[in-house]
Amino acid sequence: MSPAGESAGSRLLGPALGRSAVAAADLAIAAAALWIAFEVRLRVAIPFTHALLPADRLGLFVQALPVALTGQLVLLYFFGLYDRRPLARSEILGRLAGALAVLGAGLVGWHYFADRALPRSVLVLFIGLDGLLLFLFRWLHQRLPRIAERRVVIVGCGAAAREIASGIATRKWHGLTVHGHVAAPGEAAEIDDTPADLGPNLGTVDDLPALLASGAIDDIILAPTAATWQTALVDRLADSRPGHASVLLLPGPFESLIGQMRYRWVHDIPLIEVMRESDWSRRRPLKRALDLGGAVVLLVLTAPLMAGTALWIRVRAGRGVIYRQERVGRGRQPFTLLKFRTMRRDAEPAGEVLAVAGDPRFIPGGALLRALRLDELPQLLNVLNGSMSLVGPRPERPGFVASYLDGVPGYAERFVVQPGVTGLAQVNGDYHSSAANKLRYDLAYIANASLWLDLSILFRTVKIVLGSRGI
Repeated sequence: MSPAGESAGSRLLGPALGRSAVAAADLAIAAAALWIAFEVRLRVAIPFTHALLPADRLGLFVQALPVALTGQLVLLYFFGLYDRRPLARSEILGRLAGALAVLGAGLVGWHYFADRALPRSVLVLFIGLDGLLLFLFRWLHQRLPRIAERRVVIVGCGAAAREIASGIATRKWHGLTVHGHVAAPGEAAEIDDTPADLGPNLGTVDDLPALLASGAIDDIILAPTAATWQTALVDRLADSRPGHASVLLLPGPFESLIGQMRYRWVHDIPLIEVMRESDWSRRRPLKRALDLGGAVVLLVLTAPLMAGTALWIRVRAGRGVIYRQERVGRGRQPFTLLKFRTMRRDAEPAGEVLAVAGDPRFIPGGALLRALRLDELPQLLNVLNGSMSLVGPRPERPGFVASYLDGVPGYAERFVVQPGVTGLAQVNGDYHSSAANKLRYDLAYIANASLWLDLSILFRTVKIVLGSRGI
């Protein structure tokens, strides 16, 4: 059968229900579990209780319901149970256990401070039944028929195209499949050395209209290979461009179709602001206030965690709890970054080496400290002294920076802002994502930076931490 004639049933992949539908089901489950918990205590004698619950205690259901619904929705989000990535049953169980433990503690605390008595037996029944129903719902949801995936053709066959194709092949939950590729204009097609992930060569860009019209493909992904002279210019301007200077582009039809662009007009000619006049000086007082206030609050809230982490490292690995490391900050100025030590002292005898999953250089418990991001907590002191911000591009070590400046076009532009404890690349990308891909997120953050974006990244960082994603 031809690709255009494939049935939708042979291409089922994406999630059967959207996140809104799943969230609505979770709310219904919480309400049902709480109601059943009260009804059971009103009508059934269960072990470890003295008597049936008086009928008038059913009024507590109305008081507890809003807290249970809100807490369930928020905690399931922060524990990563609305992510598109399918989870193994053990992972679902682990995340549900964490979310429901916090929910139960929250309900106890709320009723205590509100001076309302929630029967302990009802709380235990609710958490147990809620967890069971949530697990069964997710198990059934993963077994439902899925929506049809979208077939894409990649324009390009270089490193960028291969990275996209590999990501699609290994992350099926995105609902995409690579139908094939075509060489970009001016790019030599590597017919004998094309990775399987890119699929067959479907011709040239001139064949794309016919492929779309025939229904053989659904989407086109443009992945150019060579760095353009414009990108090289961005690198050269990064260190010399004054804050009041801008770079403007006269767009063609293609650039004009890209959404959410900033425009200026010269008479009736539209120009796109590619590199605009810096507004960091205007934003800096507000951002610095957020950094100082947020760092102080986080230091207070995480003080017990920091003390426990320091004690663990001291007991299991000896002296040198805090690890000091040179990093490159704003304006390519070096500074000393603080971390809890997670690796042996002799971890890098031959120079700078990135950590990998299962790295034997970790001290006992070091991998877990990294997964929970507890090793990054001392960087709140870097935020207080002004060498870092809460949100911004992650600072790299001098050796890696020198390598990336030579090999990653546009990398110099990321040093126009303060580095951050967390950033857009950290909440959207994978730990092992390439430097070029992380740069795309960093430049997107620089171009769209705002207080609301910073707050969004901070909230999403909490979800990443609770989900223990990455090393």
